[in-house]
Amino acid sequence: MTTPKATDSREHRPFRGIALSVFGIGCITFNDSIMKLVVNDHPIGQAIFIRGVFVLLLILLLVYRQGGLQVLRIDSLRLQFWSAVLLVLPIFLFIYALSQLPLSIATIIFFTNPLFVCLLAPIWLGERITWLLCSAVALGFIGAALVLNPTSSAFEWVLLAPLAVALLSAIRELVLRHAMACETAVSTLFYASLTVTIIAACTFPLGWVAMGWREYGLLALSACGFGLGIYSMTESLRFAAASVVAPYKYTAIVWALLLGYLFWGEAPTPVIWLGTALIIASGIAVLYGQRNAVR
Repeated sequence: MTTPKATDSREHRPFRGIALSVFGIGCITFNDSIMKLVVNDHPIGQAIFIRGVFVLLLILLLVYRQGGLQVLRIDSLRLQFWSAVLLVLPIFLFIYALSQLPLSIATIIFFTNPLFVCLLAPIWLGERITWLLCSAVALGFIGAALVLNPTSSAFEWVLLAPLAVALLSAIRELVLRHAMACETAVSTLFYASLTVTIIAACTFPLGWVAMGWREYGLLALSACGFGLGIYSMTESLRFAAASVVAPYKYTAIVWALLLGYLFWGEAPTPVIWLGTALIIASGIAVLYGQRNAVR
């Protein structure tokens, strides 16, 4: 997901910004839950393709509202290429994880993403990392270990899929930090979504199945949730700084727990609750530590 940088015309209304951020991440988590409903009975590539078509239509509407095709200009083909390629595998992996795991578990593990960003930033961008940040990252991975519980007889290798998504998404985020300096947010979103949709179309020979109006409706609803989520999170930056709204992305876990309980009766164990608390605490500590480091 990409969001444009806030401008000087941003209104200082932090509570509205926070509300939009919470609503936006809720919409994106709702999109995940709808995809889980569909891919439980249908091929993953087919579901991603159909949702992708709906998403592209929504993006084209946004392109029209922002002034036309000039917002799709490409200044750095190399950055656009890697931004798109690095979205393909995470999308497929995460949807696969959703088809095999509880929504809440997949979401909780994915939120180790800021920890990977923190670890990779010194290597990738030459950013400084303090021992306090290292401690926060270590705490987060202890939480992830509690959620994964690799020593348990119930451990499944698919649990590593959202962890791999978190790592790949961290790499993509670092690429985007360069890309957003010269590319528009809409163009980056469009070309990445187009690439995912084309790759998903290539899975047709693997055996797509007939879908009814219910499935098409669910995928359209999923695309709307995804699009509305991105729009809301983008709008949140008009009213509050990114450093203010960023910690509220963790409300995705709350949304996932709620939707998982309502749709599938998911009920995390006390150990998973403890691991979740450690991941959230360490992630927020990393966000604030990084903010203070650049002051």
